[in-house]
Amino acid sequence: MRFRDVDLLQISICIPTVPYDLSIKELRGVFEELKIYKYLTVLKNNTPIGIVYRDQVEKVSNDKLTAGEVTSLCCRLRNTSVRWESIVGIFELLPLEREPVIVTDKKGTYLGILTYDTVLHFISHHREHVLPVIQRVHTSLGKEEHLCIFGLKNVDKFREIFGPEKAGSLYKMLMENIKDILKGEMSGVPEREELWILSSVAPSKEDIKELFKEFYREYSLLFSEPFEVHIYGFCVNLAFVNSQEKLYQLNEELRNRVKKIEGSVFIVHGLQPTLILHDPKRQKLITNIKRRILDNLRDIVEHVRATPREMWEYVLYDMFDKYPYFELFYIMGERGLQITNNIVNPKADYVIVQGKKGSDRSEKPYFRRALMEGIFISEVYLSKATDDFCITVSARFSYEGKTYVLAGDINFKQIHKLIRTYKEIA
Repeated sequence: MRFRDVDLLQISICIPTVPYDLSIKELRGVFEELKIYKYLTVLKNNTPIGIVYRDQVEKVSNDKLTAGEVTSLCCRLRNTSVRWESIVGIFELLPLEREPVIVTDKKGTYLGILTYDTVLHFISHHREHVLPVIQRVHTSLGKEEHLCIFGLKNVDKFREIFGPEKAGSLYKMLMENIKDILKGEMSGVPEREELWILSSVAPSKEDIKELFKEFYREYSLLFSEPFEVHIYGFCVNLAFVNSQEKLYQLNEELRNRVKKIEGSVFIVHGLQPTLILHDPKRQKLITNIKRRILDNLRDIVEHVRATPREMWEYVLYDMFDKYPYFELFYIMGERGLQITNNIVNPKADYVIVQGKKGSDRSEKPYFRRALMEGIFISEVYLSKATDDFCITVSARFSYEGKTYVLAGDINFKQIHKLIRTYKEIA
């Protein structure tokens, strides 16, 4: 992945030159004419050797001396390209606080002067590029700042087949789309081949979906080769992170999660993390699967309504034989209190925390939306019952004049199985 570099010439200033053999008298005349300059660059055979200072010339009493004889030798540096995030290192590598540095081309021809003030001025005006986000993140821990991290899946295979130049263009596409759609300061983290963005606001679901769509539009336009390259990303609210170690662990956990999920995926981490997905080839398929899930839930509701209330938990337990992709069911009353225990699928091969009667679900979207709309299917979120991603489907029904809401959770792994099963049937 390659990001735009900066030539040292871009942060240099042009200081007038004088020849090495210029007399002190003539040199004083030059300084008198160029009143705004405190020093001049001295050339010997068109090669810069150092700097002559006005105040030193004024102290010289011997007019037979030349400019070269009162010159202060300076460090010379050949013009080169420097990564944005490496510019800060110039202060450590060069003696800029003590004296300016001369910049030359490959042949040694004078180009300009690099000074402490000019580099500092450049950094202050391009802070978002020069100081990597990864450094500023550490000072934002515990504050309401949002760190977004983006990368690409399958890019190694893409690079092997199509070459590093095309792989680099993928990251450039992603970087430009992020800059156009999301707010915040961005820099690259080359060792991870990721883009990090620090912002005062979390990205919206609409922004992330737009980012996914724009990337794939450009990909389809620029690359005729069909190849599965997907975006992964996640957002962490640094207000909930109090140490660098915790941030590192959280980033690794989220990075591992998104890389395991097929297609393009983005996690918004928080009190209830949510998942945003995009796979252009599967949009119609997923719509049909959602319809199938809701139809199955309606059938389950009819079985519950046809059974005495004291038997509801037994009926729901039997429904796992017919609809094994559900991981658990429970029923809530019209005030949102859970009136059954969690009925857990006995074939689930992972730990599911038991929810009990009396739990208040009144503020949960799957309760409120089902109560208002009749039936509802949630977005993907991180379940407290399994510590894994799931969706919840819910439906309102009446029994003996009272209103209830039935909810069922489906683990994200089961959704992938549904997709494969549905494709085989289709």
